[in-house]
Amino acid sequence: MTEQMIVDAAKMFKKRVKDELFKRDMTQRDLAKSIGVTEASLSLAINTFAVNKSSREVRESVRKLLGISEN
Repeated sequence: MTEQMIVDAAKMFKKRVKDELFKRDMTQRDLAKSIGVTEASLSLAINTFAVNKSSREVRESVRKLLGISEN
């Protein structure tokens, strides 16, 4: 995966999360509480495409809760 592909994937994920939160009238704070992580951890996972295990797990939890597919 090229660097640009990673950046594009991160932007797409962020947009999908924001759209799903808007549809559900939720904030990132609400989402963080729902999946049991800190707001800072959630923000890092959404706004960057960090590849550490923690961020990957947070993104997976967000996908499951909001019904976002990886594609």
